[in-house]
Amino acid sequence: MTITLEKYVGIDVAKEKLDVAVLGQKATTEAFNTPKGITSLVKKMCQLKPRLIVVEATGGYEEEVVLRLFEAGLPVALVSPQRVRQYAKARGLLAKTDKLDAQNLAEYGKNIQPRLFVAKSEAGRRLSAIIGRRRQLADMQKAEKNRLRTAFLEMRGSIQTVIDCLEAELKYLDAEMRKFMKEHVDFGEQEKLLRSAKSIGPVTAATLLADLPELGELDRKQIAALVGVAPMNHDSGRKRGYRKTKGGRPEVRSVLYMSALSAIRYNPVIKVQYEQLVKRGKQKKVAITACMRKMLTILNAMMRDQQPFREINMA
Repeated sequence: MTITLEKYVGIDVAKEKLDVAVLGQKATTEAFNTPKGITSLVKKMCQLKPRLIVVEATGGYEEEVVLRLFEAGLPVALVSPQRVRQYAKARGLLAKTDKLDAQNLAEYGKNIQPRLFVAKSEAGRRLSAIIGRRRQLADMQKAEKNRLRTAFLEMRGSIQTVIDCLEAELKYLDAEMRKFMKEHVDFGEQEKLLRSAKSIGPVTAATLLADLPELGELDRKQIAALVGVAPMNHDSGRKRGYRKTKGGRPEVRSVLYMSALSAIRYNPVIKVQYEQLVKRGKQKKVAITACMRKMLTILNAMMRDQQPFREINMA
């Protein structure tokens, strides 16, 4: 049993309940994942005064408890379930239950010291909701269009009706996004700044503002690793393995990829880099990833210095 003076707490989140473990204590407690249950849990955590509370991301069921803990001034970290599971396996913990997961989260918090959660503003959460819903509808529309290609003739009308409905909803959300930027001047100014870079459209700019609030706050290596466009070494002895990107934020990476495809044609800085990489024998997908990283570095510098694309020193 681990003994520590500083208290580390792990919270395993499920749809209906929260399993809570304090490092060094064998017994775990439970709370309902409801407003009333969370309120009770927050009061207990305020009395406990933990060094860190670690919560695992669980498809959205964790959002309210993390936000309430943050608003109460408690140190809380939201962590990736994959990394926590890898940590458990490294410790030889193959069994998996809610209680064991909560204890493992507490141990993870003490030894890894994950970065503290910082909540978005109310406006930021609204923009995230708009962008998130738009992404869902776009995915649904893409799936329906794929079905239309091979659908039985009599079913095509039904599929086309759904596609048209989704198109109307996408236009509505695009209008809501434009309305949001007009109502929130600070977001609107940052969107205008990002869009000064060729190939950065309204959806990409809004996604960056909503899902990458760290843009401009980190250095280029940190922001690349956070998004998941930094190549990771895979070497052993004399072997030099293929560099791969992994982890990160897939929503941000997805819009960066589409913007990079456009930038390769229309953004002079990115176009030159892509052509040079391909000329040197790099695979096209490797060159595109490098261009995504270059774009992210430029955007990060723009946000850091609050200068539009044309005034950034690209050297």
